[in-house]
Amino acid sequence: MAETQPKLSLAMIAKNEARCIGRCLASIRLGVDEIVVVDTGSTDETTSVAREFGARIFYFPWNNNFSAARNFALEQTTGAWILVLDADEYASDKLTAEIRNFTKGRQTVGRLKIVSEFRRRNQTLRSQDFVSRLFPRGAHFEGRIHEQLVSPLPCVNLQEDLFHDGYLEVIKSNRNVKLLLQELEQRPGNPYLLFQLALEYTSQDSPAKACDCLQKAFDSITLKEPFAPNVVVDYLYALMELQSFEKGLSVIQKSANAVADFPDFHLVCGLFYMNLVRSNSAKYISYLPRIECSFKQALALGESDKYKSVRGAGTFLAQYNLGTLYQVFGDPTAARRCFEQAAAFEYQPAKEMLARL
Repeated sequence: MAETQPKLSLAMIAKNEARCIGRCLASIRLGVDEIVVVDTGSTDETTSVAREFGARIFYFPWNNNFSAARNFALEQTTGAWILVLDADEYASDKLTAEIRNFTKGRQTVGRLKIVSEFRRRNQTLRSQDFVSRLFPRGAHFEGRIHEQLVSPLPCVNLQEDLFHDGYLEVIKSNRNVKLLLQELEQRPGNPYLLFQLALEYTSQDSPAKACDCLQKAFDSITLKEPFAPNVVVDYLYALMELQSFEKGLSVIQKSANAVADFPDFHLVCGLFYMNLVRSNSAKYISYLPRIECSFKQALALGESDKYKSVRGAGTFLAQYNLGTLYQVFGDPTAARRCFEQAAAFEYQPAKEMLARL
């Protein structure tokens, strides 16, 4: 007997996403049986574009609560399985088939690998994080912003990419800051909310505000929280940008053992030590060997799927920075080898360095 394919519904909330909703729906429409789009107050062509892809359109008055809107969208679906996407996301070519295959299996929650573009120190990078987005009917969301799926089912990571570029939009960041501040009024000092607020301030190029949030978050975590390694890493980037080196050394000392398996931690340590020595070589010269050791440790760990991680932290970013170190200290052969390995990942700055050698 042929295996029955359960019905899969796409549930999406959107507001003024005409620029990107078509891209999202085009990437996933062949993999779902139903498209439900809940509009929360668009003044552009969002709903018109969605209708072109056969979406069923519903309306929900925006009340500054993402979970309320998402749960309303879930209620409008009719499938046995539900896939939740945002309009500023789009599926890679292989993700659709992986999603379909996943719904044929046992009752579990699928965590999609979301690859997000973001800016840090005038450079556009990509991070990846696994987020619960694919699940059998019966789950719901909680939280005003950065809402979390609530389900008793076990979670399994999917491997194909779901791309996201919403972090590059200033308007959304301003909205998120407002909502996070409101949520913090209800849950003062919550380290996860402070961490998320710091991410928004970082995207707005406000390192002092980000650093203040990260300090409060760092001071209140046990380092056992799932998001703790990212608090540590982002805090070190903020301290480095503000040249608060002594504080940064203290953070490294306190957290090194807890985040030793995170390549992003060793990458930022290498960069931190590099900037530390540059700031005052006479005072901090003893930290010079730690630069190379940190980058090599990141490479030894490789890329991570355990935490939210910057792509390249365990490969081409560490190789590139190791190459710049060797170049500064007059070892062109070692520098070229590192740049070649980074360039193999199509990392453009490494290609440019090779062209100059």
